[in-house]
Amino acid sequence: MLPSDIHNKRILISPLNWGMGHVSRCIPLIDLFLCNGNEVFVACDESQRAIFEDYFPMVNFINHSGYPFKFGKHGNFGLDLAKQFKQLKSRLSSEKKEVNQFVEEFEIDILVSDHRYGFKSEKVHSIFLTHQLHLPVKWYEKWVQKIHLSFLKQFDEIWIPDNQNSDYSGALSERIAGIKIQYIGILSRFHLYELPATKSIEKTIIISGPDLYAERFALEQLSSERNSNEPCVMILPESIVLKEIPANFSIQLSTDWKECDRIILQSKKIVSRCGYSTLMDLGILKVPFEITPTPGQREQEYLYDLWYKKALGQTSS
Repeated sequence: MLPSDIHNKRILISPLNWGMGHVSRCIPLIDLFLCNGNEVFVACDESQRAIFEDYFPMVNFINHSGYPFKFGKHGNFGLDLAKQFKQLKSRLSSEKKEVNQFVEEFEIDILVSDHRYGFKSEKVHSIFLTHQLHLPVKWYEKWVQKIHLSFLKQFDEIWIPDNQNSDYSGALSERIAGIKIQYIGILSRFHLYELPATKSIEKTIIISGPDLYAERFALEQLSSERNSNEPCVMILPESIVLKEIPANFSIQLSTDWKECDRIILQSKKIVSRCGYSTLMDLGILKVPFEITPTPGQREQEYLYDLWYKKALGQTSS
């Protein structure tokens, strides 16, 4: 089943709360569902709802808590997961019960989980959305991949936001025997817009990720641009406060997604981290870009190498 195959159904979708990239890639899916005459329900937390409502004030929202997880400072995902496994397991167990209640109460036909392992039900067709069939774990963290696959096999099918050749996600989304997979194409909210013929903003820097690394990235970008007179827009989380801002910089808070969309669409160049949703956006925007992986996030480190190997014919050092 492809997203375009679904018509006149009641669909419940929920994005993972570990980064706003999950919200971003759900936006074009919701838009498609609505265009095909479906009634859409979104289960999410308050911060996610605030974004979705700007795009889809007509959809039905269900308050739904996220998974209690924090990335550590040293980028050891396996260790972070092990430390918080008890809390995650408890939340996953309670989520399964909540989802069954949602299915019955709202007469749901199809569930779409954006990388939420517990967001499924045996009562209806349950779909898992991810670009990572293979997690970028070290050999001593293979247990994480085994748990990951055990959860995937509990869903009726897996949707991969990439093309059949895995051009965007590479080895992360290569097929695995025994798992029903559909490559559904790129998901970018910029599909909702017409790309402008001319652009008025020379460069936009997008700051994202955990606050510790986001602030560091912002300061690095300010330092590199300090002697430049080129006008530049920085999209910044409201949690990051910068003391000194060069005269050639203007700041836009990332809380206003529609305004951020306008700025990005008008930008001749993008500088950002290389989260997967951002890469899908860049594929649609087709503008020059500079990407940098968030320290310790192996997925982004892999994607950085993959994209620069394609663009420059070499891997990062």
